Amino acid sequence: MKAGPLSAPEPAPSRPTGSTPTVRPASGTGPQRVLLVDDSRSIRTLLKIYLMARSFEFLEAESAEEGLKVAEAEPVDLILTDFHMDGMNGADFAGQIRASTNTKLSKVPILMMTGDPNVAEVRALGQKAGISAFVRKPVSCAQLMTLVDTILPLPRAAK
Repeated sequence: MKAGPLSAPEPAPSRPTGSTPTVRPASGTGPQRVLLVDDSRSIRTLLKIYLMARSFEFLEAESAEEGLKVAEAEPVDLILTDFHMDGMNGADFAGQIRASTNTKLSKVPILMMTGDPNVAEVRALGQKAGISAFVRKPVSCAQLMTLVDTILPLPRAAK
């Protein structure tokens, strides 16, 4: 599902998709990292705008397949994924993350979003795959922040 154009100007990306992995400071000393997996650039931008209050560092992927590569190459603290994407869907993506041999990655909270009218079926697929939370699009900023704060608390040093 594609979204319409965003009215706010698009912020500069935190780092280009597919670029060389960065060195991350020791756990707890840097910003929490969120991987946004959605085939809609405008949705990824809107999610970043909504989540700016938490000072996250963002990684982006346009597909579940690309999201898997990013998640395996870069440490992340939270994954937000769409359900409907070309190729692998969000539930299959979440299942792949949960099946990872990287135990830290396999435990990362996953929030799955959908605009699909069959919400019960999509939610059931996501829960079976091991998602941490589910939200229906369009999502409000307050709704998204409440879910994110629930599944990924602020680091103790930042409280």
